[in-house]
Amino acid sequence: MRFRTIYGVFLLLVSVSLVMASSFGQAGSFLRFGASARSLAMGGAYSVVANNGEALLYNPAGLGNLEKWELTITHAQLYLDSRYEFVSFAYPVQKIGNFGLAIADMGASQFDGRDKFNRVTGDFGIHDLAVIAGYGRWVWGRRMRVGGSLKYWMSSVGDSSASGFGGVDVGIVSKELMRKFKVSLAIQNIAALDVGGDKLPMTIRAGVGYRAMRPLYITADVEMAGKGMKPRVGAEYKFGKIITLRAGYNFTEVTFGLGLALDRLASSFKGMGRPILDYGGAAMNPAGNDFVRFSLTFRGAERYKLSDLMSQTDPCANLTQYEGMLDKDGLIGAKANLLFGDCYFRSEYRDAPLSANPNFKDAYDYFREGYISKFGKNWTQEIMATEGSNLVFSQRTHYMFAEAAMQTKGITEDTKKLIQDLIFVGGDSAQYDIRLEYDLAYTYENLGYLDSAKAIYGKIAGREDLERPIRPIAMYRLAYLLRESDPDSAVKLLDNLVRNFSWGFYDENKEIISYPMFPKYKDNIIADDALLLMGDIYSAKGGPDNLKKAVLAYLDIMMFYPDAEKHILLSAYENCAAAYESLGMNDEASAMRTRMENL
Repeated sequence: MRFRTIYGVFLLLVSVSLVMASSFGQAGSFLRFGASARSLAMGGAYSVVANNGEALLYNPAGLGNLEKWELTITHAQLYLDSRYEFVSFAYPVQKIGNFGLAIADMGASQFDGRDKFNRVTGDFGIHDLAVIAGYGRWVWGRRMRVGGSLKYWMSSVGDSSASGFGGVDVGIVSKELMRKFKVSLAIQNIAALDVGGDKLPMTIRAGVGYRAMRPLYITADVEMAGKGMKPRVGAEYKFGKIITLRAGYNFTEVTFGLGLALDRLASSFKGMGRPILDYGGAAMNPAGNDFVRFSLTFRGAERYKLSDLMSQTDPCANLTQYEGMLDKDGLIGAKANLLFGDCYFRSEYRDAPLSANPNFKDAYDYFREGYISKFGKNWTQEIMATEGSNLVFSQRTHYMFAEAAMQTKGITEDTKKLIQDLIFVGGDSAQYDIRLEYDLAYTYENLGYLDSAKAIYGKIAGREDLERPIRPIAMYRLAYLLRESDPDSAVKLLDNLVRNFSWGFYDENKEIISYPMFPKYKDNIIADDALLLMGDIYSAKGGPDNLKKAVLAYLDIMMFYPDAEKHILLSAYENCAAAYESLGMNDEASAMRTRMENL
């Protein structure tokens, strides 16, 4: 419901903006041309994306997410021999914040000059330049970024020129909301002074970003200045670690572009500031002014070390700060992806309502990137051979990856192989070994390797030293597999389960305990399932004594677990009525079915 609400607001924002879109023929329009080829390619819908010096043109709060120094140089050849240049530099200062400086310059020359009598006076040029300095940082426990900037504007036409204060920009950018959305708001050109008879108009820029899937990010901006409103939409899609494709529409022209991580194309670039080359183009302009833009971005050394990631006590509250590490190689990139996978997994099994079906698609993508994409085809050997990997990979991340794969990809031979590989790799301790073994047994069961499944379930069920909930779940699965071949042993297991694990998957503080997600017990209790299976086994054995025991098992469900899942209660009432009928107790059977209808 929350997703649909935010999605509706997103569509409304774009729709209203489309209706109200108008031309921006105002002072300082060159500043709306954008910062880089990446921003052009995304249609200028860049407010929530900019996190370096480019943010000074969109929302200075974007500087707050800077991780290392960045230098961006942009050149664009435009219509009528005009050109646009943009240079920005941003630098992070630990515990203080991040600072940025940008210069935007647009000009055109070789215009024919004429006097009032239309006599040729020589060529002249038009030139606009802005210098912007700003600051941004995280605030409020890293829930949002804030920032501000100052602008100085110079403009000239021929021999006439003017300059002055271009105003103040302030802005905010949220952290990721619901692990999918970001929103931003900026007010620009506050208190701008008159420069040569023109003044930069106060502008409000709002933006939203949505991560549709791991490699796909969609953005929308609305820019309001004076009585005009300009909407923009854009998107970018990452193909692996090297190529990024982009497209956008600003309701004037269609935009497109390409980004290349040069340091990943050739290792020789790594010592040159890890450069990224971006290309952006625009077409279908009403004036026919199709143009292209190139940008080159250089970046400094990593700000964060592996030890910084390992020391986080509540990473899920600050995930946004690790976004820039997701594409890193080695253990740093792996750890960042595992942090995201861990948080997404926990939000599905712990934060989501008990009645919800888990959706581990996002978690699976992050885990797969952290394990397989970072270390290649022979990832098991590479991880085991990498020094320090035991600090990053653990049985805890192993079982999360395994269960995310089981839910996302289904239980297949490939899933079985993955779990076997994860058990082979090992980790930091034996705490979660048994959970991985349960996942493997459940996979064996579903693939038809019943003897292998029974062996593992039996091993877990016999471990009296194990804490709940894995042992009772294994006891139940083993009883289910033995229900026909060895019903007496199955009943013994179920009776032990009900007597010793009747209170559900909670600790002494009534907090939900994590347990294997397959199957998910939506009432967080397994004793009711065990009683139902016990009753069914007694009913199948037949005979008055066994049927009476079956009735007692079904009645225990109704009495002690009235909030059990509905399918459990319905089966208990129906099977109890059938047992009464077999015992010749038709009135009791009729009463039971009446109660079932009133559920």
